[in-house]
Amino acid sequence: METPRLLPWTDSSVTSALEEQRITAREQLKAAWQLHVERVEEQLTAGWKEQIDRVLEDRFAELASRVEEEFGREISARIAGQRETLRRETAEQLNQAARRMRQSESGDDLHAVLLDAAAAFCDRAVLFAIEGGALRCAGARGLDPDAAGALLVAEAPLEASPAAAGVVESLDTVVAMRTAGELSETLASALGEDSAGRSFFFPVVCQGKAVGLLYADGDETRLHTAALELLTALAGGALDSRRPAATAAPSGLVTIGGQAPGPRSTPPDWPALPPEDRDLHLRAQRFARVQVAEMRLYKPREVRSGRLSSNLYADLRGDIDAGREAFRLQFAVSCPTMVDYFHLELVRTLANDDPALLGPEYPGPLV
Repeated sequence: METPRLLPWTDSSVTSALEEQRITAREQLKAAWQLHVERVEEQLTAGWKEQIDRVLEDRFAELASRVEEEFGREISARIAGQRETLRRETAEQLNQAARRMRQSESGDDLHAVLLDAAAAFCDRAVLFAIEGGALRCAGARGLDPDAAGALLVAEAPLEASPAAAGVVESLDTVVAMRTAGELSETLASALGEDSAGRSFFFPVVCQGKAVGLLYADGDETRLHTAALELLTALAGGALDSRRPAATAAPSGLVTIGGQAPGPRSTPPDWPALPPEDRDLHLRAQRFARVQVAEMRLYKPREVRSGRLSSNLYADLRGDIDAGREAFRLQFAVSCPTMVDYFHLELVRTLANDDPALLGPEYPGPLV
């Protein structure tokens, strides 16, 4: 009998190829989410009231269509007036929440606004801050006093809560069963374990990272996930507007292309900036995040190759040069206080906080 021919690959090569594809896919998903967040934030900033009205109108139009199919035109006509009233009330609730978030003077004020608004769209809401790899309760609505008290004094490690850890990793909403295996022993004990119940975790994202989580559960007729996602996006936008972008590595650790970072590679005196300059800085930060996220999403092979060879600039020269020039013309030349946010974002997310990965030919900051 003829000996079967061996396949031209081995188990180890297949495993390596699969792992490489998994890492690339995760990188692209993160970049896609970053682009989504930036576009949502830009829309909210440019015309958040109109966008809320449009989203709600679309959702209620879909609801009306379903009702017509299931119960006929007579019932649809009956609820038309109620639907319009409910739409207006919901839009006003979200508008007020957005306004109060922008006007909040402290983190505690923002937490209270988010929880108060979320309580209208679920039975129970808990806001967790992420500190040192653990969840710390920053407030709750709809819980009985014993459960609320237990959460306020407890800390739940992220690694013990797969649902929460999944939100931090993906920066996306996670639906989980209300069990200790999903929530952790600490959270399940305080919130009440129920294998038939569902819970939702919504990320509060600031500067591309999850800084908090909103937990929500309740009856499906009262639980409105779209509204809760919008509220957490608004809260993240409010936080982003108060914080300058992340800085590059401290001086003395690494320099690129023989150059030390220039004076505009460090954050400005944020409170001292005039309002018009502050708005330009925020738009410059958003521009930089979008440009770099698009490189990670649409050119994953070049990104991976550049990181492995410690020469990202060689693999992405055209995109980086185009981004640098666009940033210079749109922001740097017109604002004396402008920071090179494009360079900082290249270092932070493209080079994973290691400037050496950009390569010896990278020209460094614009100034």
